[in-house]
Order: sequence, then C-alpha cells, then structure tokens
Amino acid sequence: MADQPSVVPVKVESAPEAGRDPIKIMIEIAENKNLSDQDKSELIFYAQTRFKNRRRMAYLSLSAIIVSLALIFLAAFIDGLSTCSAGQTCEKILDSIKNNQNLIAWIEGFLTAIVAAYYGVTAWRPAS
Repeated sequence: MADQPSVVPVKVESAPEAGRDPIKIMIEIAENKNLSDQDKSELIFYAQTRFKNRRRMAYLSLSAIIVSLALIFLAAFIDGLSTCSAGQTCEKILDSIKNNQNLIAWIEGFLTAIVAAYYGVTAWRPAS
C-alpha cells in the first residue's frame, strides 16, 4: 500500500456530519477497511487535535479576564492603603483606570466574546 496515494480526500464537512459525536467518528475511521493504518492514525490524530488552538485561545482569553480583574482588585486595595500627606495631590491607580475605562471595556469585551463564542459553539456542536 505504500505505492498508492492516500485515499483520504480533502473534505468539507456538512452540517449534520460536523455535529456528530467525535468518538463515533473515530470508531468509523478505525473500522474502515479502505484506509491504510497510516491514514487511520493521521485521521484519528486530526480528530483529536482538531480544535486544540481554539480551546487554547479560549482558555488564554478567560485567563486574561481573570488576571485583569485580579489586577483591578489589587489596584483598589493598594489605593485604599496609600496615604497622601496634606497639601500633596497623589494620583491613584483607580483614577488612571477610570481615565482609560473605554479602552479597557473594549479589550475585556473582545476577550469575553472569544470565550463566549468558543463555549457556545462547543455546546451547540459536540464535535467541536
């Protein structure tokens, strides 16, 4: 079989097939007699790692949201502990955050959209 080209075609998934259970898809690949062992292992590897980058991006976005929230709470804590002597104007961290709240809101909204899209598609399509 080494002289034959691969029988695995480039395939665009249709909607009903895209939402099928990934375990059933792997079983069908393993039971297919027309595929070589190398093709089977490649297809199973592809089915297992198919959405790895999407998942990684969603987890990194979720981590960034949590870290930014923790940093804002830390800034509020530091501002609560800081004291300014009389006659001095001290710039608080939360004042700087308040001045840039539109930019922060857009960044947090973008990160939230990534997380929501990943979890929404995953819930809608189990093969995702």
